[in-house]
Amino acid sequence: MTLMQFWIDVGGTFTDCIARSPTGELRPIKVLSSGVTKGQVAERQGTNRFADPLREQDADEFWLGYQIRFFDDQGQTLLTATVAKFHRRLGVLETDTLLPPYIDIGTRYELTANEEAPILAIRTALGLRRDQPIPTVDVRLGTTRGTNALLTRRGARTIFVTTKGFADVLRIANQDRPRLFDLNIVKPKPLFADAIEIDERVAAGGSVLQEPDEAAVRRQLQELANNYSSGQTSSGSPAPSLAICLLHSFANPAHEQLVEGIAREVGFTEISVSSRLAPLIKIVSRGDTTVMDAYLNPILRDYVARLREQLGRSVTTSPMLRLMTSSGGLIDADRFVGKDSILSGPAGGVIGFSRVAQLAGFDKSIGFDMGGTSTDVARFDGQYEYEFETTKAGVRIVAPMLAIETVAAGGGSVCEFDGVKLIVGPQSAGADPGPACYGRGGPLAVTDVNLWLGRIVESRFPFPLDRMAVEKRLRNVAQSLGDSGRINVAVIAPRHELDAPINVSRAIGSSRG
Repeated sequence: MTLMQFWIDVGGTFTDCIARSPTGELRPIKVLSSGVTKGQVAERQGTNRFADPLREQDADEFWLGYQIRFFDDQGQTLLTATVAKFHRRLGVLETDTLLPPYIDIGTRYELTANEEAPILAIRTALGLRRDQPIPTVDVRLGTTRGTNALLTRRGARTIFVTTKGFADVLRIANQDRPRLFDLNIVKPKPLFADAIEIDERVAAGGSVLQEPDEAAVRRQLQELANNYSSGQTSSGSPAPSLAICLLHSFANPAHEQLVEGIAREVGFTEISVSSRLAPLIKIVSRGDTTVMDAYLNPILRDYVARLREQLGRSVTTSPMLRLMTSSGGLIDADRFVGKDSILSGPAGGVIGFSRVAQLAGFDKSIGFDMGGTSTDVARFDGQYEYEFETTKAGVRIVAPMLAIETVAAGGGSVCEFDGVKLIVGPQSAGADPGPACYGRGGPLAVTDVNLWLGRIVESRFPFPLDRMAVEKRLRNVAQSLGDSGRINVAVIAPRHELDAPINVSRAIGSSRG
Protein backbone atom coordinates (compact mmCIF):
# COMPACT_ATOMS: atom_id res chain seq x y z
CA MET A 1 0.00 0.00 0.00
CA THR A 2 1.35 3.43 -0.97
CA LEU A 3 1.02 5.90 1.89
CA MET A 4 0.46 9.63 1.90
CA GLN A 5 3.90 11.18 2.37
CA PHE A 6 4.76 14.37 4.21
CA TRP A 7 8.18 16.00 3.85
CA ILE A 8 8.44 18.62 6.57
CA ASP A 9 11.04 21.23 7.52
CA VAL A 10 10.48 22.72 10.98
CA GLY A 11 12.27 26.05 11.31
CA GLY A 12 12.49 28.51 14.14
CA THR A 13 9.60 30.61 12.80
CA PHE A 14 7.89 28.79 9.93
CA THR A 15 7.28 25.12 9.16
CA ASP A 16 7.19 24.12 5.49
CA CYS A 17 5.49 20.92 4.37
CA ILE A 18 5.16 19.15 1.04
CA ALA A 19 2.30 16.64 0.96
CA ARG A 20 2.62 13.92 -1.69
CA SER A 21 -0.41 11.81 -2.49
CA PRO A 22 -0.14 8.15 -3.60
CA THR A 23 -0.80 9.37 -7.17
CA GLY A 24 2.17 11.75 -7.02
CA GLU A 25 0.22 15.00 -6.58
CA LEU A 26 2.12 17.58 -4.55
CA ARG A 27 0.68 20.25 -2.25
CA PRO A 28 2.77 22.84 -0.35
CA ILE A 29 1.69 23.91 3.15
CA LYS A 30 3.23 26.70 5.25
CA VAL A 31 2.37 27.22 8.93
CA LEU A 32 3.93 28.92 11.93
CA SER A 33 6.27 26.70 13.95
CA SER A 34 4.31 27.59 17.10
CA GLY A 35 1.40 25.59 15.69
CA VAL A 36 -1.00 28.56 15.74
CA THR A 37 -2.88 30.17 12.87
CA LYS A 38 -3.16 33.96 12.90
CA GLY A 39 -5.93 36.15 11.59
CA GLN A 40 -7.73 39.47 11.97
CA VAL A 41 -11.38 40.35 12.47
CA ALA A 42 -12.68 41.88 9.23
CA GLU A 43 -16.36 42.17 10.20
CA ARG A 44 -18.51 41.60 13.29
CA GLN A 45 -21.68 39.58 12.67
CA GLY A 46 -23.96 39.38 15.68
CA THR A 47 -22.93 38.71 19.26
CA ASN A 48 -20.60 35.75 18.75
CA ARG A 49 -19.69 35.70 15.05
CA PHE A 50 -17.09 37.45 12.95
CA ALA A 51 -15.74 37.15 9.43
CA ASP A 52 -12.17 36.83 8.17
CA PRO A 53 -11.64 36.35 4.39
CA LEU A 54 -8.47 34.36 5.08
CA ARG A 55 -10.59 31.55 6.52
CA GLU A 56 -12.42 31.05 3.21
CA GLN A 57 -9.39 29.03 2.06
CA ASP A 58 -9.72 26.45 4.85
CA ALA A 59 -11.50 23.09 4.82
CA ASP A 60 -15.14 22.72 5.84
CA GLU A 61 -15.64 22.61 9.64
CA PHE A 62 -11.85 22.52 10.03
CA TRP A 63 -11.69 24.88 13.03
CA LEU A 64 -14.40 23.23 15.12
CA GLY A 65 -13.20 22.81 18.71
CA TYR A 66 -10.11 24.97 18.26
CA GLN A 67 -9.26 27.49 20.94
CA ILE A 68 -9.35 31.09 19.74
CA ARG A 69 -7.47 33.89 21.50
CA PHE A 70 -8.02 37.59 20.82
CA PHE A 71 -5.22 40.13 21.45
CA ASP A 72 -4.89 43.85 21.99
CA ASP A 73 -2.32 46.11 20.31
CA GLN A 74 0.35 45.13 22.88
CA GLY A 75 -0.15 41.40 22.25
CA GLN A 76 -1.96 40.84 25.56
CA THR A 77 -4.85 38.35 25.60
CA LEU A 78 -8.26 40.03 25.59
CA LEU A 79 -10.44 36.93 25.49
CA THR A 80 -10.16 33.17 25.06
CA ALA A 81 -13.01 31.14 23.58
CA THR A 82 -13.70 27.98 21.56
CA VAL A 83 -14.85 27.76 17.95
CA ALA A 84 -18.39 26.33 17.95
CA LYS A 85 -19.15 26.68 14.23
CA PHE A 86 -17.16 27.46 11.10
CA HIS A 87 -18.77 28.61 7.86
CA ARG A 88 -16.07 28.24 5.24
CA ARG A 89 -18.00 29.81 2.33
CA LEU A 90 -18.43 33.04 4.29
CA GLY A 91 -15.16 32.84 6.22
CA VAL A 92 -17.17 33.14 9.44
CA LEU A 93 -16.10 31.82 12.86
CA GLU A 94 -18.70 31.40 15.59
CA THR A 95 -17.57 31.16 19.22
CA ASP A 96 -19.14 29.37 22.19
CA THR A 97 -19.26 32.63 24.18
CA LEU A 98 -20.47 36.14 23.51
CA LEU A 99 -17.89 38.49 22.07
CA PRO A 100 -17.66 41.84 23.91
CA PRO A 101 -17.79 45.08 21.90
CA TYR A 102 -14.02 45.61 22.11
CA ILE A 103 -13.53 42.55 19.88
CA ASP A 104 -14.03 44.68 16.81
CA ILE A 105 -12.76 45.15 13.27
CA GLY A 106 -8.95 44.95 13.23
CA THR A 107 -8.66 42.82 16.39
CA ARG A 108 -6.05 40.10 15.95
CA TYR A 109 -6.65 36.48 16.92
CA GLU A 110 -4.95 33.09 16.98
CA LEU A 111 -6.40 29.62 16.50
CA THR A 112 -4.70 26.72 18.26
CA ALA A 113 -5.29 23.12 19.29
CA ASN A 114 -1.98 22.90 21.20
CA GLU A 115 -0.60 20.61 18.51
CA GLU A 116 2.86 20.74 17.00
CA ALA A 117 3.26 22.57 13.70
CA PRO A 118 3.86 19.36 11.64
CA ILE A 119 0.54 17.99 12.90
CA LEU A 120 -1.26 21.21 11.91
CA ALA A 121 0.35 21.00 8.46
CA ILE A 122 -0.74 17.37 8.04
CA ARG A 123 -4.30 18.13 9.15
CA THR A 124 -4.42 21.11 6.81
CA ALA A 125 -3.28 19.01 3.85
CA LEU A 126 -5.81 16.25 4.63
CA GLY A 127 -8.63 18.60 5.70
CA LEU A 128 -9.02 16.75 9.01
CA ARG A 129 -10.69 18.29 12.06
CA ARG A 130 -8.91 18.01 15.40
CA ASP A 131 -11.34 15.27 16.54
CA GLN A 132 -10.60 13.13 13.48
CA PRO A 133 -7.71 10.62 13.68
CA ILE A 134 -4.82 10.97 11.27
CA PRO A 135 -4.61 7.93 8.96
CA THR A 136 -1.42 5.98 8.47
CA VAL A 137 1.10 8.34 6.86
CA ASP A 138 4.81 8.45 6.12
CA VAL A 139 6.46 11.46 7.79
CA ARG A 140 10.02 12.56 6.98
CA LEU A 141 11.07 15.52 9.05
CA GLY A 142 14.01 17.86 9.39
CA THR A 143 14.06 20.25 12.31
CA THR A 144 16.18 23.11 13.57
CA ARG A 145 14.84 22.55 17.09
CA GLY A 146 18.28 21.41 18.28
CA THR A 147 20.16 24.00 16.20
CA ASN A 148 18.12 26.90 17.54
CA ALA A 149 18.30 25.67 21.14
CA LEU A 150 22.10 25.58 20.86
CA LEU A 151 22.40 28.95 19.11
CA THR A 152 20.16 30.71 21.64
CA ARG A 153 21.40 28.65 24.64
CA ARG A 154 17.96 27.34 25.58
CA GLY A 155 18.80 23.71 26.26
CA ALA A 156 18.33 21.60 29.38
CA ARG A 157 20.22 22.11 32.63
CA THR A 158 23.23 19.80 32.34
CA ILE A 159 25.73 18.41 34.87
CA PHE A 160 29.19 17.42 33.63
CA VAL A 161 30.51 14.21 35.28
CA THR A 162 34.23 13.63 34.83
CA THR A 163 37.42 12.28 36.41
CA LYS A 164 38.66 13.87 39.63
CA GLY A 165 40.85 16.87 38.90
CA PHE A 166 39.34 17.54 35.48
CA ALA A 167 36.22 19.54 36.32
CA ASP A 168 37.66 22.54 34.45
CA VAL A 169 38.88 20.64 31.40
CA LEU A 170 36.10 21.95 29.13
CA ARG A 171 36.50 25.50 30.44
CA ILE A 172 40.26 25.41 29.82
CA ALA A 173 39.64 23.56 26.54
CA ASN A 174 42.51 23.71 24.02
CA GLN A 175 43.27 27.44 24.40
CA ASP A 176 42.19 28.41 20.90
CA ARG A 177 42.43 32.16 20.20
CA PRO A 178 40.27 32.73 17.11
CA ARG A 179 40.50 36.52 17.67
CA LEU A 180 44.20 36.70 18.34
CA PHE A 181 44.53 40.46 18.79
CA ASP A 182 41.54 41.09 21.07
CA LEU A 183 42.73 42.68 24.30
CA ASN A 184 39.54 41.86 26.18
CA ILE A 185 39.26 38.06 26.03
CA VAL A 186 35.72 36.87 26.72
CA LYS A 187 35.63 33.14 27.35
CA PRO A 188 32.60 31.33 25.95
CA LYS A 189 30.09 30.31 28.57
CA PRO A 190 29.95 26.50 28.95
CA LEU A 191 26.75 24.58 28.27
CA PHE A 192 26.90 22.69 31.56
CA ALA A 193 25.70 24.29 34.79
CA ASP A 194 27.98 22.38 37.20
CA ALA A 195 30.51 19.55 37.37
CA ILE A 196 30.93 16.43 39.52
CA GLU A 197 34.31 14.71 39.88
CA ILE A 198 34.58 10.92 40.17
CA ASP A 199 37.68 9.57 41.95
CA GLU A 200 38.82 7.11 39.27
CA ARG A 201 41.54 6.83 36.64
CA VAL A 202 42.13 4.85 33.46
CA ALA A 203 45.44 4.91 31.59
CA ALA A 204 45.70 5.88 27.94
CA GLY A 205 46.00 2.23 26.97
CA GLY A 206 42.86 1.25 28.88
CA SER A 207 44.39 -0.27 31.99
CA VAL A 208 42.71 0.67 35.29
CA LEU A 209 44.88 2.81 37.56
CA GLN A 210 42.18 3.43 40.19
CA GLU A 211 38.82 1.76 40.56
CA PRO A 212 35.92 4.07 41.48
CA ASP A 213 34.33 3.61 44.90
CA GLU A 214 30.75 2.61 44.07
CA ALA A 215 29.45 3.77 47.45
CA ALA A 216 31.10 7.17 47.05
CA VAL A 217 29.74 7.55 43.51
CA ARG A 218 26.27 6.66 44.74
CA ARG A 219 26.47 9.24 47.51
CA GLN A 220 27.52 11.95 45.06
CA LEU A 221 24.74 11.21 42.62
CA GLN A 222 22.15 10.65 45.33
CA GLU A 223 22.97 14.02 46.86
CA LEU A 224 22.48 15.63 43.46
CA ALA A 225 19.21 13.74 42.93
CA ASN A 226 17.95 14.77 46.38
CA ASN A 227 17.97 18.38 45.23
CA TYR A 228 15.19 17.48 42.83
CA SER A 229 11.99 16.40 44.52
CA SER A 230 9.85 14.39 42.11
CA GLY A 231 12.02 15.63 39.27
CA GLN A 232 11.60 19.28 40.25
CA THR A 233 13.59 21.76 42.25
CA SER A 234 11.91 24.23 44.55
CA SER A 235 12.14 26.78 41.75
CA GLY A 236 10.42 24.44 39.31
CA SER A 237 13.48 23.63 37.18
CA PRO A 238 13.45 20.17 35.61
CA ALA A 239 15.89 17.52 36.79
CA PRO A 240 19.24 17.93 35.00
CA SER A 241 20.78 15.85 32.27
CA LEU A 242 24.05 14.08 33.02
CA ALA A 243 26.98 14.21 30.60
CA ILE A 244 29.43 11.47 31.65
CA CYS A 245 32.93 11.87 30.18
CA LEU A 246 35.79 10.21 32.07
CA LEU A 247 39.47 10.36 31.14
CA HIS A 248 40.52 7.76 28.52
CA SER A 249 37.08 6.11 28.53
CA PHE A 250 37.44 5.66 24.76
CA ALA A 251 39.96 2.91 25.59
CA ASN A 252 38.00 1.39 28.50
CA PRO A 253 34.34 2.38 29.01
CA ALA A 254 33.77 0.27 32.15
CA HIS A 255 33.88 3.18 34.61
CA GLU A 256 31.50 5.28 32.56
CA GLN A 257 29.10 2.36 32.35
CA LEU A 258 29.28 1.94 36.13
CA VAL A 259 28.52 5.62 36.76
CA GLU A 260 25.66 5.50 34.26
CA GLY A 261 24.13 2.46 35.94
CA ILE A 262 24.23 4.08 39.39
CA ALA A 263 22.82 7.34 37.99
CA ARG A 264 19.82 5.50 36.56
CA GLU A 265 19.29 3.67 39.86
CA VAL A 266 19.08 6.94 41.80
CA GLY A 267 16.58 8.40 39.36
CA PHE A 268 18.33 10.19 36.47
CA THR A 269 16.78 9.48 33.07
CA GLU A 270 18.59 11.81 30.67
CA ILE A 271 22.17 10.53 30.53
CA SER A 272 24.74 10.90 27.75
CA VAL A 273 27.88 8.75 27.85
CA SER A 274 30.97 9.75 25.87
CA SER A 275 32.22 6.20 25.21
CA ARG A 276 28.96 5.48 23.43
CA LEU A 277 28.55 8.78 21.59
CA ALA A 278 32.13 9.54 20.52
CA PRO A 279 34.59 6.80 21.54
CA LEU A 280 37.63 8.75 20.35
CA ILE A 281 40.77 10.21 21.88
CA LYS A 282 40.77 13.93 22.93
CA ILE A 283 38.73 14.50 26.07
CA VAL A 284 37.91 18.12 25.21
CA SER A 285 36.09 17.48 21.93
CA ARG A 286 34.62 14.23 23.32
CA GLY A 287 33.45 16.05 26.44
CA ASP A 288 31.96 18.95 24.49
CA THR A 289 30.07 16.51 22.28
CA THR A 290 28.70 14.63 25.28
CA VAL A 291 27.64 17.81 27.09
CA MET A 292 25.96 19.12 23.95
CA ASP A 293 24.12 15.83 23.51
CA ALA A 294 22.88 15.92 27.11
CA TYR A 295 21.99 19.59 26.73
CA LEU A 296 19.71 18.95 23.73
CA ASN A 297 18.33 15.44 24.31
CA PRO A 298 15.46 16.35 26.70
CA ILE A 299 14.18 18.96 24.23
CA LEU A 300 14.35 16.55 21.29
CA ARG A 301 12.87 13.59 23.18
CA ASP A 302 9.94 15.69 24.38
CA TYR A 303 9.41 16.97 20.85
CA VAL A 304 9.45 13.51 19.27
CA ALA A 305 7.18 12.14 22.03
CA ARG A 306 4.63 14.90 21.35
CA LEU A 307 4.74 14.19 17.63
CA ARG A 308 4.17 10.48 18.18
CA GLU A 309 1.31 11.12 20.60
CA GLN A 310 -0.39 13.60 18.29
CA LEU A 311 0.08 11.42 15.21
CA GLY A 312 -1.63 8.65 17.15
CA ARG A 313 -2.02 5.34 15.40
CA SER A 314 -0.40 6.59 12.19
CA VAL A 315 3.06 5.72 13.51
CA THR A 316 2.45 2.24 14.88
CA THR A 317 5.60 1.12 13.07
CA SER A 318 8.88 2.94 13.50
CA PRO A 319 9.65 3.76 9.82
CA MET A 320 6.56 6.01 9.69
CA LEU A 321 8.34 8.86 11.50
CA ARG A 322 11.90 9.50 10.41
CA LEU A 323 14.10 12.49 11.08
CA MET A 324 17.03 13.83 9.12
CA THR A 325 20.42 13.80 10.79
CA SER A 326 23.28 16.27 10.40
CA SER A 327 24.92 13.86 7.92
CA GLY A 328 21.97 14.10 5.52
CA GLY A 329 20.42 10.68 6.18
CA LEU A 330 17.07 9.68 7.64
CA ILE A 331 16.91 7.88 10.98
CA ASP A 332 14.10 6.39 13.03
CA ALA A 333 12.74 8.93 15.52
CA ASP A 334 13.61 6.71 18.49
CA ARG A 335 17.32 6.88 17.57
CA PHE A 336 17.42 10.64 17.03
CA VAL A 337 19.77 12.22 19.61
CA GLY A 338 21.27 15.62 20.32
CA LYS A 339 24.61 15.19 18.57
CA ASP A 340 22.85 14.21 15.32
CA SER A 341 20.35 17.08 15.46
CA ILE A 342 22.50 20.19 15.06
CA LEU A 343 22.17 20.40 11.28
CA SER A 344 19.00 18.34 10.84
CA GLY A 345 17.06 21.03 9.00
CA PRO A 346 20.01 22.59 7.13
CA ALA A 347 21.19 19.15 5.97
CA GLY A 348 17.89 18.70 4.16
CA GLY A 349 18.52 22.02 2.45
CA VAL A 350 21.92 20.84 1.19
CA ILE A 351 20.46 17.63 -0.24
CA GLY A 352 17.66 19.65 -1.81
CA PHE A 353 19.59 22.49 -3.46
CA SER A 354 22.28 20.12 -4.78
CA ARG A 355 19.68 17.92 -6.50
CA VAL A 356 17.84 20.93 -7.93
CA ALA A 357 21.12 22.35 -9.24
CA GLN A 358 22.00 19.03 -10.87
CA LEU A 359 18.59 18.80 -12.53
CA ALA A 360 19.15 22.33 -13.86
CA GLY A 361 22.52 21.28 -15.33
CA PHE A 362 24.85 22.70 -12.67
CA ASP A 363 27.41 20.33 -11.17
CA LYS A 364 28.61 22.95 -8.70
CA SER A 365 26.36 25.10 -6.55
CA ILE A 366 26.21 27.19 -3.38
CA GLY A 367 23.22 27.14 -1.04
CA PHE A 368 22.17 30.10 1.12
CA ASP A 369 19.29 29.47 3.50
CA MET A 370 18.10 32.30 5.77
CA GLY A 371 15.34 31.17 8.09
CA GLY A 372 13.69 32.72 11.10
CA THR A 373 16.48 32.03 13.59
CA SER A 374 19.59 30.91 11.72
CA THR A 375 21.28 31.34 8.34
CA ASP A 376 23.03 28.39 6.71
CA VAL A 377 25.50 28.35 3.83
CA ALA A 378 26.95 25.28 2.08
CA ARG A 379 28.53 24.30 -1.22
CA PHE A 380 28.26 21.29 -3.52
CA ASP A 381 30.92 20.46 -6.11
CA GLY A 382 29.67 17.10 -7.34
CA GLN A 383 29.95 15.36 -3.99
CA TYR A 384 28.91 16.16 -0.46
CA GLU A 385 31.54 17.59 1.84
CA TYR A 386 31.61 16.15 5.36
CA GLU A 387 33.17 17.20 8.65
CA PHE A 388 33.92 14.75 11.45
CA GLU A 389 35.13 17.19 14.08
CA THR A 390 33.99 20.77 13.95
CA THR A 391 32.77 23.71 16.00
CA LYS A 392 29.18 24.89 15.82
CA ALA A 393 27.84 27.80 17.89
CA GLY A 394 31.06 27.77 19.90
CA VAL A 395 30.81 24.07 20.79
CA ARG A 396 33.21 21.36 19.59
CA ILE A 397 31.38 18.38 18.11
CA VAL A 398 32.74 14.97 17.13
CA ALA A 399 30.14 13.53 14.77
CA PRO A 400 29.80 13.09 11.00
CA MET A 401 27.89 16.00 9.49
CA LEU A 402 27.59 17.87 6.23
CA ALA A 403 29.91 20.88 5.99
CA ILE A 404 27.50 23.75 6.68
CA GLU A 405 28.29 27.14 8.14
CA THR A 406 25.47 28.36 10.37
CA VAL A 407 25.09 31.61 12.29
CA ALA A 408 22.37 33.00 14.56
CA ALA A 409 21.00 35.44 11.99
CA GLY A 410 17.52 35.18 10.52
CA GLY A 411 14.28 37.00 10.04
CA GLY A 412 13.44 36.64 13.72
CA SER A 413 16.82 37.82 15.02
CA VAL A 414 16.22 40.51 17.62
CA CYS A 415 17.44 44.06 16.83
CA GLU A 416 18.28 46.17 19.87
CA PHE A 417 20.66 48.70 21.44
CA ASP A 418 22.81 47.22 24.22
CA GLY A 419 23.87 50.59 25.62
CA VAL A 420 26.98 50.84 23.46
CA LYS A 421 26.09 49.61 19.99
CA LEU A 422 23.27 48.30 17.84
CA ILE A 423 23.19 44.50 17.81
CA VAL A 424 21.31 41.82 15.87
CA GLY A 425 20.83 38.39 17.48
CA PRO A 426 21.71 35.82 18.58
CA GLN A 427 18.37 35.82 20.41
CA SER A 428 15.38 35.23 18.15
CA ALA A 429 11.73 36.22 18.42
CA GLY A 430 10.87 32.77 17.04
CA ALA A 431 7.28 31.99 16.13
CA ASP A 432 5.86 32.84 19.56
CA PRO A 433 5.59 35.77 20.09
CA GLY A 434 7.42 36.35 16.82
CA PRO A 435 8.63 39.70 15.45
CA ALA A 436 6.70 42.82 16.46
CA CYS A 437 4.73 42.87 13.21
CA TYR A 438 3.13 39.52 14.12
CA GLY A 439 0.92 41.43 16.58
CA ARG A 440 1.83 39.50 19.72
CA GLY A 441 3.99 42.07 21.47
CA GLY A 442 7.24 40.61 20.20
CA PRO A 443 10.57 42.46 19.96
CA LEU A 444 11.96 44.38 17.00
CA ALA A 445 13.41 41.84 14.57
CA VAL A 446 14.95 41.74 11.10
CA THR A 447 11.53 40.92 9.63
CA ASP A 448 10.14 44.14 11.12
CA VAL A 449 12.92 46.22 9.57
CA ASN A 450 12.32 44.60 6.18
CA LEU A 451 8.60 45.34 6.48
CA TRP A 452 9.34 48.98 7.40
CA LEU A 453 11.63 49.35 4.37
CA GLY A 454 9.00 47.90 2.03
CA ARG A 455 10.91 44.71 1.27
CA ILE A 456 8.01 42.53 2.42
CA VAL A 457 4.79 42.56 0.41
CA GLU A 458 2.10 42.37 3.09
CA SER A 459 -0.54 40.97 0.75
CA ARG A 460 1.61 37.90 0.16
CA PHE A 461 2.16 37.16 3.84
CA PRO A 462 0.03 34.30 5.25
CA PHE A 463 -1.54 36.60 7.88
CA PRO A 464 -2.00 40.36 8.49
CA LEU A 465 1.01 42.29 9.74
CA ASP A 466 1.05 45.07 12.34
CA ARG A 467 2.96 48.07 10.96
CA MET A 468 2.13 50.29 13.95
CA ALA A 469 3.87 47.87 16.32
CA VAL A 470 7.02 48.12 14.19
CA GLU A 471 6.96 51.91 14.33
CA LYS A 472 6.61 51.79 18.11
CA ARG A 473 9.62 49.48 18.51
CA LEU A 474 11.73 51.59 16.15
CA ARG A 475 10.94 54.74 18.11
CA ASN A 476 11.89 52.96 21.35
CA VAL A 477 15.28 52.08 19.86
CA ALA A 478 15.66 55.65 18.58
CA GLN A 479 15.00 57.06 22.05
CA SER A 480 17.59 54.69 23.53
CA LEU A 481 20.17 55.83 21.02
CA GLY A 482 19.35 59.49 21.59
CA ASP A 483 19.75 59.15 25.33
CA SER A 484 23.27 57.83 24.84
CA GLY A 485 24.34 61.27 23.61
CA ARG A 486 26.58 59.70 20.98
CA ILE A 487 24.31 58.73 18.11
CA ASN A 488 21.53 60.58 16.27
CA VAL A 489 18.64 58.50 14.97
CA ALA A 490 15.86 59.62 12.68
CA VAL A 491 12.98 57.21 12.21
CA ILE A 492 11.49 58.11 8.85
CA ALA A 493 7.88 57.05 8.24
CA PRO A 494 7.76 54.72 5.23
CA ARG A 495 5.53 55.10 2.22
CA HIS A 496 2.65 52.66 2.20
CA GLU A 497 2.84 51.88 -1.52
CA LEU A 498 4.61 48.53 -1.49
CA ASP A 499 4.75 48.21 -5.26
CA ALA A 500 7.51 50.83 -5.52
CA PRO A 501 10.92 51.05 -3.83
CA ILE A 502 11.05 53.28 -0.79
CA ASN A 503 13.58 56.10 -0.69
CA VAL A 504 14.69 56.01 2.92
CA SER A 505 17.87 57.65 4.13
CA ARG A 506 20.03 55.94 6.69
CA ALA A 507 18.06 55.67 9.92
CA ILE A 508 21.21 55.68 12.00
CA GLY A 509 23.51 58.67 11.91
CA SER A 510 27.21 58.62 12.44
CA SER A 511 28.78 58.86 15.86
CA ARG A 512 29.59 62.32 17.13
CA GLY A 513 32.36 60.95 19.34
